[in-house]
Amino acid sequence: MNDGKTVTPITRFEDSPEYLEFALRRAEMVKATGNRDPYFIRHDSALKDTSLVDGVKKLNFASYNYVGMSGRKEVSEAAKHAIDLYGTSASGSRLLAGEKSLYRELEKEIADWKKSDDALVLVSGHATNVTFVGNFCGEGDLILYDSLSHNSVWQGCQLSRATCRPFPHNDVEALDRILSTRRHRFGKVLIVAEGAYSMDGDIGDIPGLVRVKKKYGCFLMVDEAHSSCVLGPTGGGVDEYFSLARGDIDIHMGTLSKGLGACGGYLAGSQAIIDYMRYMLPGFAFSVGISPPLAAAVLTAIRLLRQDASIMEKLHHNIRFFCSEAKKRGLNICRAGETAIIPVLIGDDLNAYVLSNALRDKNVCVPPAVFPAVPRDQARLRFNVISEHSDEQILYALDTLVDSARELGITLP
Repeated sequence: MNDGKTVTPITRFEDSPEYLEFALRRAEMVKATGNRDPYFIRHDSALKDTSLVDGVKKLNFASYNYVGMSGRKEVSEAAKHAIDLYGTSASGSRLLAGEKSLYRELEKEIADWKKSDDALVLVSGHATNVTFVGNFCGEGDLILYDSLSHNSVWQGCQLSRATCRPFPHNDVEALDRILSTRRHRFGKVLIVAEGAYSMDGDIGDIPGLVRVKKKYGCFLMVDEAHSSCVLGPTGGGVDEYFSLARGDIDIHMGTLSKGLGACGGYLAGSQAIIDYMRYMLPGFAFSVGISPPLAAAVLTAIRLLRQDASIMEKLHHNIRFFCSEAKKRGLNICRAGETAIIPVLIGDDLNAYVLSNALRDKNVCVPPAVFPAVPRDQARLRFNVISEHSDEQILYALDTLVDSARELGITLP
């Protein structure tokens, strides 16, 4: 609405306010880094403890391959076998011609792993959040989401016709106060939080959210993109970590693209919810099914995690070791401590760009996270620890960061 005012037409995208802001920020980055973009670094190999960048093997602290499933022999062989059986594509919506026995086998495995009745696999983790959050609630309903929830949750809220409000990060008491005065105004209320938050590396207060959702009769959705394959003895996520009861979480959302070493997303929950979504969820019903080799890879990855406790034990050791050594060096790791994402606070965006490039020059790949992904003046280098890293690799990365900051005259918070 412009209230009858004359608006100057924008006929070139380059003249739009959003592009002008983008161009300014990009120019600042180019100036600070000497035109060395710290993003879109080409890793021409599997991203494990090391990866191949410009023909050079470098330590990799940039991937979500938390338990080394991408590139693992058993997982790759399962994917190759599925190609021989099914080809490389579902070639259609699963409602019509794209369904396969493999998909239902995978969904039953996910459901059992997530202590749920059933599960549904979709082709994208981001799109899974958008389509579920955007369609589970409608007019007359309420969505309350943690203020640090992922972009995909906010995109889903914009799609939904429901009333949508954030609550302060991990503040269960604030959520309780909101519901105490508003619950009676709405039909369905959906609470959305994350198992582990991707910028600060902290764990959601899921038991507190379970108490509140039961108190007020709400639905609870937990995005486990960064808690599955990270928390719990089999990587089962917040259920294992907090010893939750079956049904405490109404909808588990997770990604196949991180710890499970493939690509896609899943929803796990009650039979009624999953049955409804299988026929009525737009992002599933109107989309092609997941690629068969990806489904086979994920099925193998989950079974490996559930059968071999040493995989998760190694990841948990590496997380503890990295955090302990970072603190010894006086580094600020924000709220991290038990998850595979361990940010080191830098402060200034431009310093984060420069340090990321400096570390890459010394064969350590770690990406910068800057505004708007994080608040202004809270830029960080976002280390992702995986099970394949060794103690020596972790020590080298931390020492290299400290030495590089000193050489560049950058004071770390």
